Amino acid sequence: VERLHPELNSFIYGIEGFSMNYVMQLKEGGSFGDIYGCKFVRDEEGKIQTDSNGVPIPVNQKNTEKVGNCNPDYLLGWGNTLTYKGFSLYFLIDSRVGGDVLSITQAELYYRGVSKASGDARNRGYVEVHGQKFENVSGFYKLVGSQSNCVTEYYMYSATNIRLRELAISYSIPRPLVEKMKVFSSIDLSLIGRNLFFLHKDAPFDPDAVMSTENSCQGVDAFNTPSTRSIGFSAKFTF
Repeated sequence: VERLHPELNSFIYGIEGFSMNYVMQLKEGGSFGDIYGCKFVRDEEGKIQTDSNGVPIPVNQKNTEKVGNCNPDYLLGWGNTLTYKGFSLYFLIDSRVGGDVLSITQAELYYRGVSKASGDARNRGYVEVHGQKFENVSGFYKLVGSQSNCVTEYYMYSATNIRLRELAISYSIPRPLVEKMKVFSSIDLSLIGRNLFFLHKDAPFDPDAVMSTENSCQGVDAFNTPSTRSIGFSAKFTF
């Protein structure tokens, strides 16, 4: 569900009763794709400040703090074909370096206490954020998963990823064998796989699979359809 909140001038996305506050704004001195939300209060050394109950303190409940930018610093790709006798191996490696993504999916899972990370934290008795430990696990997750003042910063991830985009193994049947058939001049067989796996990924989802192509939804994951891999077979007959 998407609606425009007139007071905060932001989009509030509600998922089964959960509200995740963020806004993408272009401000003077900023950059296209800047994401604003809520952050933890920190001291001069970057340490998260807590209240008397050991729970982190949020800056406020409004989308006033820049938490990231969805655009990558640069994109890289490397494709090559290796051949040996009748065999050939083609591969394409894609990489996206830089940029940030926001996971509303993780926010919902933390709020309901059904994520693996929140379960592990309850079992060990503390939550760890960048080396800082918080022993009030229940209070911590009530804060970051609150319907009214969730901390957007906690659900930001690096969009940097490297993946094997495509891999193809091909074999050309030797010409003398093909000529014996007296029908074809060449036969090429290939096994092709696409989007096979990640060589590196920080986010808990495919950073390229965002909620929408709208400018206000770039870099946002909200129970997106998982990315898929495909494996196929190709046969090429030349007469």
